[in-house]
Amino acid sequence: MSIWIAGAALLLVALAQQGHEGTRILWDTSVRPASKAPKPAARPIRYKPAPAPPAPVAVIPGLTQASATSRPEVLGLTFWRLRRASALDDPNTRLLILDEDSKDEIAYIPERVEADTPLAEGDRVRVTVEVPRTGYLYVFDREQYGDGKTSQPYLIYPNYLTRQGDNAVAAGRLIEIPDQRDRPNHFRVRKSRPDQVSELLSVMITPEPLPNLRVGRDPMPVREEQMAEWENKFHVQAERWEMEGGAGKAWTPAEKAAGADPATLLTRDDPAPQTLYRVAAEPGKPMLLKVPIKLDATARK
Repeated sequence: MSIWIAGAALLLVALAQQGHEGTRILWDTSVRPASKAPKPAARPIRYKPAPAPPAPVAVIPGLTQASATSRPEVLGLTFWRLRRASALDDPNTRLLILDEDSKDEIAYIPERVEADTPLAEGDRVRVTVEVPRTGYLYVFDREQYGDGKTSQPYLIYPNYLTRQGDNAVAAGRLIEIPDQRDRPNHFRVRKSRPDQVSELLSVMITPEPLPNLRVGRDPMPVREEQMAEWENKFHVQAERWEMEGGAGKAWTPAEKAAGADPATLLTRDDPAPQTLYRVAAEPGKPMLLKVPIKLDATARK
C-alpha cells in the first residue's frame, strides 16, 4: 500500500440549476444545525461539473441499474494537500507534523485540492468526511497499475488509530482521516512499484455496521471475493462536481475544531465539502462508490 485516503458525505440535493451556466447549488445547508451566532448571508456555494472520465472505473459485470425507487443523493469528499506554514498563515489553522528525519514538530497548512489533482510522490495528504444522515462509513483501498490490474483490497477505515474505530456518521459531524492526534496524522504518497498510476478507493456507507468485520490498528486485508460481492450489490455510478473557487482554500478554524471533537458539529455557516458525487441511491440501502486518486508520473517531492 502506498497512500491511504478516504472520505464521503451523504447530502440532500437541490436539483434546480441556478446562477451562471454550468453551475448548480448542490449543497443543502439545512442538513446541518444552525449556528449559535448566525453570520450575515453569504454568497451561495456553487459547484461546477467535472469532466467525465474517458472510461468508467472498473466496470462490474452484472451490475444492476438503479431502480425506480432510487433518488438523487450526493457523496462529498474533501482532499487536503499539506504545505509548510508561513508567518502569514492563521496560527489557528496550523497542523503540527512530526518530521520523519529531525523528529521535530513542523507546522503545515492543509489546502483543498480537486479530486482529480495528480499527487506527487512525497505529498502529504489528509481527508475530511461528513455524512449528514445516520449510518456507518467504510473505506477500502487498492493500488491500480498501468495495465488496469489492482492489488489486494484493504480496509483502511475504520481502524483503532482514528477515533478508536468509531465510524458512525451523522449530520454536521466531521470525521478526519487520519485524526489530528494520530501519529502520523497525515498520509505520505509513495508508489509501491513504478507502474502504479493511482489509488482506487471504494467508499461504502451502510445503514447498519457490517457484521463480522474485525477492526484493528492497521489496514486489514479483505478477500477479493468479499469485495466483489459488495461491489456487485452496492456499487453506484456518479457525476462529479467541484466547488467553484474552492481549490487552494485553507483549512478553517471551524473545520479544525469539528474534526478534533466529535461533539463539535459543523453549522450551516461553515465550509461545505470540496468535491460532490451525485448518485442515484436506494433509500435505506448500502451504497459504494469507486474514486480513483491519480498519482503524478513525473513529479517527485
